[in-house]
Amino acid sequence: MRPIALLSDFGLADPYAGQLRASLARRAPGSQLLDITHQVEPFGVDQAAFFLAASAPHFPPNAVFVCVVDPGVGSVRRIVGAHLETDAGGQDFLAPDNGLLGLLLFTPGLAPVKVYDLSRAAAGYEASATFHGRDVFAPLAARLALGEPMAGFGEPMDRTDIERPDWADSSCGPCGADARVLHVDRYGNCLLSLRASFAPPKPVAWLRMSWGQRRGVLSVQTYANLAPGEIGLLAGSQGFLELAANQASAAEALGLRRGDCLRLLWA
Repeated sequence: MRPIALLSDFGLADPYAGQLRASLARRAPGSQLLDITHQVEPFGVDQAAFFLAASAPHFPPNAVFVCVVDPGVGSVRRIVGAHLETDAGGQDFLAPDNGLLGLLLFTPGLAPVKVYDLSRAAAGYEASATFHGRDVFAPLAARLALGEPMAGFGEPMDRTDIERPDWADSSCGPCGADARVLHVDRYGNCLLSLRASFAPPKPVAWLRMSWGQRRGVLSVQTYANLAPGEIGLLAGSQGFLELAANQASAAEALGLRRGDCLRLLWA
């Protein structure tokens, strides 16, 4: 029985996350249910994409991922799946085709991946127009957890045909690189859309916010390398670059929040 990992914006105050888990427990009894989080900001597809890309490598190599941040629920948007090869048979990912897989499937050095349109299989379930997580994604995930291969009920599609919003691609020019704040964590660190492996042609010396403000930044390896009041750029533990301060909130210091865009400027 394969484990099932859950990612949603359902929160914990409503019964939605519990109903999703219950549907899976009923259809795939004995499958271990693991939560990435249910606290994605409502409709925060970019944040969910970041959480998924950062978290998937740490989950069991045969896990099934149910990713439901779905502002277009009930509409004609596609439901897509991806099968990522691993030594344990592979990880499978289910998501609406709204960009949620746009970071994961374009991770540098990613293992071979196959992508499927699951819309036809999804249409076979009697579903509420507003809760496909419980009524559609859960039964599809249960089939995978019970051993059915995704290729058996999905129609192959090219990876490049999935929705890939502009925030999933960070452009780099002769003077700097554009980035988006994908997440602000509880410490005030700003996780950016640039991978930790990003190698600028020159040291990054400045930040320019979308509203024109400039702020100096230091490239550092640890939070402790920063003096009080300094802003640092470093490769964080989640596989992406982040802006941070030492025992303070970089987001408050810079006036940034999730979804904001900025440019890193070379020295």
